[in-house]
Amino acid sequence: MRVGVRHVTRLTYSAPVSEELLETRLGPLSDADQRWERFELRVRPTGMLRPYVDGFGNSGYIVTLAGTHEFIELTAESVVTTLVSSPSARKEPARQLSPLERFDFLLASRLATIDPSVAELAEPHRLAVEEGAFAASQGLSHTIHGLLDYRPGMTDTGTTAVEALQGGGGVCQDFSHLLIAACRSVGIPARYVSGYLIDGDPAAGDETREGWRRLPPPGASHSWVETFSLDHGWRGLDPTHDTLVDDRYVKMAVGRDYADVPPTRGVFRGAAASELAVEVTTQPLD
Repeated sequence: MRVGVRHVTRLTYSAPVSEELLETRLGPLSDADQRWERFELRVRPTGMLRPYVDGFGNSGYIVTLAGTHEFIELTAESVVTTLVSSPSARKEPARQLSPLERFDFLLASRLATIDPSVAELAEPHRLAVEEGAFAASQGLSHTIHGLLDYRPGMTDTGTTAVEALQGGGGVCQDFSHLLIAACRSVGIPARYVSGYLIDGDPAAGDETREGWRRLPPPGASHSWVETFSLDHGWRGLDPTHDTLVDDRYVKMAVGRDYADVPPTRGVFRGAAASELAVEVTTQPLD
């Protein structure tokens, strides 16, 4: 699927600020699952953009504004071709993970926390890992989908997997962190993915449970999980929707958890409160 994506981030300040340094990860990321054909990032007011690649292979930008300003707006426009047409098909045997990758994606991290309650929910799937880590991770994803309710406003970006499990709900980030933690607790390497879901199921999206919207709207920023096995390589699972990741998904960045890949974060000089607004538009082009 060939897709156009427009992601606008606007930070508005209650008083003038200066010397702002903003880090952003809005793409592009090209790998075996997708190819970014075009990427453009614009900033208002005019600032300096410096590209870099982080330790996980993600493209990022450092945005610097030296002068006084009362807002900053980032507009990222992309054209991406997604390539995962058969999400359950076996791949060529994958290479072994490096020792650093095993360290990053098999141990608990800041937000993908593990405690006895996480280990207990994952334990029934441990034997399945011996027969196939990919199938076991699908079973865990299905289990977590049934354990958590989709409840916007119940959690924030600092909520851990253990806290989401204790609370019984959250948003896509929380579903992802809990699946990552559960997979790692039974020896399945797992990583966090930030990106977009281009097309969803409107019927499912309109479902409500106890007054809450069950699923996030199509086109919104989204997160899911990739797990690793030698016979499937890195494969995506979306525990929020209880499905395998296919060509409707566009990746922006991967990491150990959300703390590695927030779309924006930064600092500025001044005494002001900030208000964040994000607008994402996606459009199939084929």
